[in-house]
Formats: sequence, C-alpha cells, structure tokens
Amino acid sequence: MNRSLPTALLAAVLLLPANIYAIGGAVGAGLRFPLFLYQNTTYGASLIPVWREISYVISGTISGRSAISILLWVLGTALLVAAIAYFVARRQEGYEAFRKPLALLTASGAVAYLLSCVAQYGPGLHGPAGFAVPVGVPLILAVAGYVMTAEEDDELEYGEEKEEEEQ
Repeated sequence: MNRSLPTALLAAVLLLPANIYAIGGAVGAGLRFPLFLYQNTTYGASLIPVWREISYVISGTISGRSAISILLWVLGTALLVAAIAYFVARRQEGYEAFRKPLALLTASGAVAYLLSCVAQYGPGLHGPAGFAVPVGVPLILAVAGYVMTAEEDDELEYGEEKEEEEQ
C-alpha cells in the first residue's frame, strides 16, 4: 500500500475546517478547525487554540452546554491525533493488521465532532445558540472509509501486477 496517501489524508483532517457556525442573535460566526477556532463577533475577530478553550473550561470561564461541547471537540481532536500517532507507530507493519483500529479512531473523531455540535446547538444543529454546519464530519468519515477499504483495492492491483510478472 502507498503509505503516503493515508498519512496525507489524516494530516489534512487536522488542517481543514470541521465546522461552520453562527452564534444566535447575529452576534457572530466562525470556523472551527480541529486545533483552533476562528470567530468573528461584534467584539472583533479571534483565533483561539484548542488548549486555550480547555483552560476556559477548567477555569470556569465557559460552562454548561458550551463546556460540554468544547470537551467533546477536544475528545474528537484527541482521537484524530491518536489515529495519526497509531498510524506512524505501526506503519512498518502489514496494513491489514492495523487498518480497522485506525479507521475506528478516525471515525470516532468525526462522531465526537458531531456530538459536540449537537451538545451546543441541539439535535437539529440549530436553536437559540445559533446553528452549525459540520462540514468536516462527512470528510473525516470518508477518510475513515478510505482507510478501511484501501487494502482491498491495493490487493487487487498487486495481484494483477504479480500475474503480469509471472507471464
């Protein structure tokens, strides 16, 4: 298997926006990336790294639904980082041995992101707090699907190459 494509895809999920949102009452809007949040509100534009959001929750500056949402977001990011670390640690082994746990970690990150949006905005992803469009969730699930099925495609290609060599 070409190991660079899953590596690039897993790295891309940390760099692409995973959520577009608007704050209720037209107070502002923003983009939430796995590692940081960009928001533009009536108070100005802010770039907030995920570790700063954690400190806001720990200090009590942010509480309630917003705190739960942030903690679920951090869980999603931790799962994606764990997927990348797992891939790097096991990349020398046969892909078949680790593709299922890798796909599960990646898909779990997407689920945590979706649950984060639900915790903040409700099951319809809209409400008094505003609305969210979790654009990154389907993309991350697609990466998990690719990771899960890539071996089957590569085995077919390898089998065809081997048959040509034998002839």
